Amino acid sequence: MVIKRLAIGLAAITLTACSMGGGTLATQVTAIPTFSPASSGSRTSAASQATDEAQGPAAPQAPALGGKRVGDLLVWIFSSRNPPVRGDNNLEALVTDSNGQPITDAHLAFDLDMINMSHGQNIVAAAPLGSGRYGAKVHFLMSGPWRVIVDVQRAGQTSSVRFDFMVNW
Repeated sequence: MVIKRLAIGLAAITLTACSMGGGTLATQVTAIPTFSPASSGSRTSAASQATDEAQGPAAPQAPALGGKRVGDLLVWIFSSRNPPVRGDNNLEALVTDSNGQPITDAHLAFDLDMINMSHGQNIVAAAPLGSGRYGAKVHFLMSGPWRVIVDVQRAGQTSSVRFDFMVNW
């Protein structure tokens, strides 16, 4: 009887740790940064400015997984599925300067790994899509807490931005 209870408890802990059970992890999506662009006093949100500037047909249609400022750059990431799911997903990054102008001369890479267990090196180069957008097809091996580090190489400098989020089953 004790062995049966121990086995059930161990299975519950394992399933919760792998996010396959009913347990939830307290992982918040990174908030989108705000700033006051010099070109307009009426807009105060980088997200609203990026939305205003990216109204063309190629603009990301899903809410951002997160957005952060790094130096003089603002970086957002989007997923073809939000939240992302186990398996293939398309990740897209939008990179602008602090005034909301798209950065089109950068090289980006997505460095993916689980937060609670490493799956080895998984770096995917992102292709330029135009208007400051860069994208790549990525594969999440399993559900649970993941992190993506977006490496932005520009003018001989590399800036890295970390985003943490959950990948669903």
